[in-house]
Amino acid sequence: MFIGRKKEIEKLKKLYSSSKFESVLIYGRRRVGKTLIIQESLKNSNDIVIHFECKNSSLNSNLFLLTKLFTEKLNLGNINFNTFGDFFEFAFTLSESKKFILIIDEFSFLLERDFSIESFLASSIDMHKEKSLMKLIISGSYVGLMQKMFEYGSHSFGRFNYIMYVKPFSYYESSYFYPNYSDNDKFIAYSVFGGLPYFNALIDDSISIIDNIKGLIIEQNSTFENEIKNTILEETSKISNFNDVIGFIARGKVKQSDLIATIKMNDKTDPKYLLNKMLDMEIIEKFVPINDKTNRKKTFYRFKDNFFAFYYRYIAFSPYSIMRNDPDYFFDNYIRENLLKEYLPQKFEDLSREFLLRRYFKLRIEPPIMDIGTYFYDDKNKKLNRQFDVVTKDEKGYISYECKYSDRKIDKSIIKEEEEQAKNLDIDFYKLGFISKIGFENDIDKSKYNCFSLSDFYDEKLK
Repeated sequence: MFIGRKKEIEKLKKLYSSSKFESVLIYGRRRVGKTLIIQESLKNSNDIVIHFECKNSSLNSNLFLLTKLFTEKLNLGNINFNTFGDFFEFAFTLSESKKFILIIDEFSFLLERDFSIESFLASSIDMHKEKSLMKLIISGSYVGLMQKMFEYGSHSFGRFNYIMYVKPFSYYESSYFYPNYSDNDKFIAYSVFGGLPYFNALIDDSISIIDNIKGLIIEQNSTFENEIKNTILEETSKISNFNDVIGFIARGKVKQSDLIATIKMNDKTDPKYLLNKMLDMEIIEKFVPINDKTNRKKTFYRFKDNFFAFYYRYIAFSPYSIMRNDPDYFFDNYIRENLLKEYLPQKFEDLSREFLLRRYFKLRIEPPIMDIGTYFYDDKNKKLNRQFDVVTKDEKGYISYECKYSDRKIDKSIIKEEEEQAKNLDIDFYKLGFISKIGFENDIDKSKYNCFSLSDFYDEKLK
């Protein structure tokens, strides 16, 4: 069953029906569904489609395989090319008299080996775009490299009619994969498996979410572990210090300064190069407080993907891996307590930020949100500091949200504690908000505060 991506598919179909040359650049991390979008858009198409997926191998090998597929699909006989530039020129010349759709998937594998390939592609586009009937789709998973293709100054800048950035599904869209789960189980599923459609499609909502975690992740040689080994580890095996950095981040939010110090201590690798590489691959992300964005001392890194966060926290570096032969025992003894007390409460804060943004965009809440993130309070004179994890900014100022992933309802004592803290710290929050896993006691004046429960996250109004 194909879920979502309706806008992307309709856009591609519209481009296919065009009577002139069209070029599309599609990028997004591995397993995000780029190829599925292309395949779904081509259903019922009568056009000649040449869909080539580049391999993580030499340029010559890829050129040979692409040429072989191209000539077979167009019945051209035996033709060989010395360079990709020669191939592009031949394909574009042919496209002036013949209409076809050329898809080159995982193009970033070629760019990694020789980025100048994009200049040959740009040159052929410039020479033939007025007469060509081709529909060209270039797709890739190495986000940083693909973005360079449309940056100002690159040869390919301005050569693509449409650029599509395919992101993982949101928590709301991901829930379509497991509709039979309760709101709390949907939250746990997203917190562990993330938003990649490939992963979500494997979840069986006829059994408990915990059993899915045990079967898909914890078991030795599980589907997900093999996926990690065959994709991420393959692509990062040559990156010095990768595992050290991943292991450090797996313990929680990490300051940029601490991370750089660790890299320098262990190796001569340029820390900025390593971090930028991991950012480009969308393995990690950088975040700063919304009230102090230029302060490098308050710059943190964390996993961008929930599945990576879970896997590297509990599985990859566990000294008890041998016990994974008994997934029930491993989960009960090495995951359950920390998952409930630390991991899920942290993810509840992350999901709360995602919910607040979705609620604003879907319901057009006033005043508009200008920014959302963490808020750092630091009073050197009083020697007090604190980080508020869910804070929104609008034209009136800041709203701070206290998030409680607990089976206890939020009551007046919790609200009073937050009010007194904000008052004692003299912070300019013009309003307070509260987000609860199970709700609020009846005596709470909800008109005075922004109050939400986990059930609000999955409200049908947010579709």
